Amino acid sequence: MFGCPTFNRLMSRRKFFQIGGVGMFGLTWADVLRAQAADGGKRGRGRAKQAIFIFLPGGPPHQDMFDMKPEHPEAEIRGPFRPIATKVPGLQVCEHLPKLAQVADKFTILRSVNARGFPLAGGHFGGLCWKCGNRRSTAGTPKYPAYGSVVAKLVPTPHDLPGFVVLGDLNSNSPGMKENYLGPAYNPLVITLSDRPRQPKPLSTDPRQGPDFPDITRLQVNAADFERNTLLLRSLEAQLRQLDRAEPLLGAMDQFQQKAFDILRSPKLREAVDLSKESHQTKERYGFSVYDSHDNPSKAGNIYSPRVLAARRLIEAGVPFVYLDFGSWDWHGGPGQLEKALPVLASFDAAISALITDLDERGLLDTTLVVACGEMGRTPRFQGKNGYGRDHWAPAQFVFVAGGGFKRGAVVGATDSMAAYVKDNEYKVTSLGKTIYHLLGIDPDHQLYTTDNRPIRIIDDDKAPLIHEAII
Repeated sequence: MFGCPTFNRLMSRRKFFQIGGVGMFGLTWADVLRAQAADGGKRGRGRAKQAIFIFLPGGPPHQDMFDMKPEHPEAEIRGPFRPIATKVPGLQVCEHLPKLAQVADKFTILRSVNARGFPLAGGHFGGLCWKCGNRRSTAGTPKYPAYGSVVAKLVPTPHDLPGFVVLGDLNSNSPGMKENYLGPAYNPLVITLSDRPRQPKPLSTDPRQGPDFPDITRLQVNAADFERNTLLLRSLEAQLRQLDRAEPLLGAMDQFQQKAFDILRSPKLREAVDLSKESHQTKERYGFSVYDSHDNPSKAGNIYSPRVLAARRLIEAGVPFVYLDFGSWDWHGGPGQLEKALPVLASFDAAISALITDLDERGLLDTTLVVACGEMGRTPRFQGKNGYGRDHWAPAQFVFVAGGGFKRGAVVGATDSMAAYVKDNEYKVTSLGKTIYHLLGIDPDHQLYTTDNRPIRIIDDDKAPLIHEAII
């Protein structure tokens, strides 16, 4: 069934070890570890050892954040925000990003990377190619793996930690994470925040079915618990108490099952997701008290800033690749759009500036890639006549990069006077993908194999160059 004789023979153990975000795909964490061990990890030398990929779903407006055009005569193109100076001479950012302005000497803005010409570019689904660095998979093309899946396959991982962690839900907009040509062995460990913590299932005693393994990989916790310092471990620890009672069952496991079990009970994993270890001052720096949405009537903080802080802790623990979604950026024209934008900008400003500063102060920024981008940019002019908001736009957008071999305090490329089109140094998303892998010490032209043994390059574009201007 799985192509693994051990698991085919030991059906009850397989059922015992099916868990949350991995088991739902018919694969166990033991299978993941077997696959990683069999591969051996083909990797070269790169500056970056780890990475955090922050996706900005909806498509943030580049001209209202990092590519402002304050001198344009048309008010719609200038936008509603004024520019402010940063620590980098000549670089201005939106007035609602004051904290990022103070750390602009630690990151680089790419203004010339886009997905124009790619399938479905300019739409939410087409723009999801940014999560994998390849063209959006369409009928008859491979389902390309997400960055984290490739890293999990090729980068050595600490024995007691997963190689790829997602902080947040996996939904239909998660190409390459749920399903890709590498197979489910490299799907992420998913840590999910929820308004209602899910109660752990009791261990089954039905001998006909074998014992049910508690769902440990999808940690569903009330977001308000972050403020009360109880955070991400409430559901996890309740389930681990049940696991501890299952200790006699461990004797029947092979070495990979034992190792997978140890990962899920790992003190490192517990420690990394336990934000109660962080001070109130640190949480404030990350913007825990900045509510993330105009649609949130309780204004009780947000779920995005805690994800960013948890990402930093997972990097400190040694996890190679962390992915998270941040905010909701699909601000079309109409009443109320400006009110939606302001809290998202404030939350992003606090969390990302704190992350970059913390990584730098801990000596981790030079070896940790940080990338933040959305599916697309936004139109030069407002959409409609009833207030702020812009439509989808594929020809121009921004990509925020820092650490891991990217330059500090730089701007790569430029758009025209309307922020509509790239006027020099244009690159496609595949160039960004190649650059990310290059800095991680992974040859982007290296061939991997699909589950049906078909060879395919990691970045399936032989014409895409590295973005050398952005690299140290």
